[in-house]
Amino acid sequence: MSIKTPPPIQRTDGICREAERRVITGVPTSSWYALQEKGLAPKPVRLGPRSVGWPRESLIQWVESRIAESGEDAWQPLAAVAKQIIDKAGR
Repeated sequence: MSIKTPPPIQRTDGICREAERRVITGVPTSSWYALQEKGLAPKPVRLGPRSVGWPRESLIQWVESRIAESGEDAWQPLAAVAKQIIDKAGR
């Protein structure tokens, strides 16, 4: 018997919390914060005293730029599919 966890709540204002950021970027939390410290990843927006998030569009642009930098055109169709899925989820 497996326990099903509910899907994360998606914000309608275009802001992603940590779980959604991991899904979009595929980068684990510790690695993400290391990239941020080096200026290689978007920094979060403060949402409250103990809460941060990332603009969804900035995460998508970051992923697309990483794909473009890699020079691997084979990833372009995958990026387009991922963007369509993210766009549908954001509606």
